[in-house]
Amino acid sequence: MPSPADLDRARREALAAVGRALGVEVWPEVPVAWNRRLRRAGQAVVEGSGRRFRRAAIELSPAYFEVYPEDLRGIVVHEMVHVGLALLGLPLGHGPAFRRACRAAGGLLHGRSLPGRVFRYRCPVCGATVERRRRVARDRWCAACVARATREGGDPFTPDRVLVLVATGYVGPEA
Repeated sequence: MPSPADLDRARREALAAVGRALGVEVWPEVPVAWNRRLRRAGQAVVEGSGRRFRRAAIELSPAYFEVYPEDLRGIVVHEMVHVGLALLGLPLGHGPAFRRACRAAGGLLHGRSLPGRVFRYRCPVCGATVERRRRVARDRWCAACVARATREGGDPFTPDRVLVLVATGYVGPEA
């Protein structure tokens, strides 16, 4: 896991890179902290935006960075872009403005999957494969086939359309 010095260096580099990409010269204090409950690489916690911007913080998953320590700078830049967009009063999501700024600042657009077991399901109608981390408790259907059946006026939730478990596998770097 990255050291506190690595974390601070990544924060400072992200502030500089995102500041150049978005034209933000003065940043509020944006602390970066570990959150053991996170199940993804990181998240930006923003209160308010634009003129009503109050504060922001970035939380990172220690479990993610134990596996992918080399992603630290890219993930911190990604989350800092969310903070920068909020500071400018722009939409915080992963839209075109976000993607442009993230690429310009050298951030990662997506984190990688944490290692672990996945369940693979196949749609009996279209043959699409769906991966889930948890085994489904009840019947599930392919979203595309449900939408198509609904447009065509049929009943999309019939037993012959239920996703079928075809395999379990492992996702992530080899141990």
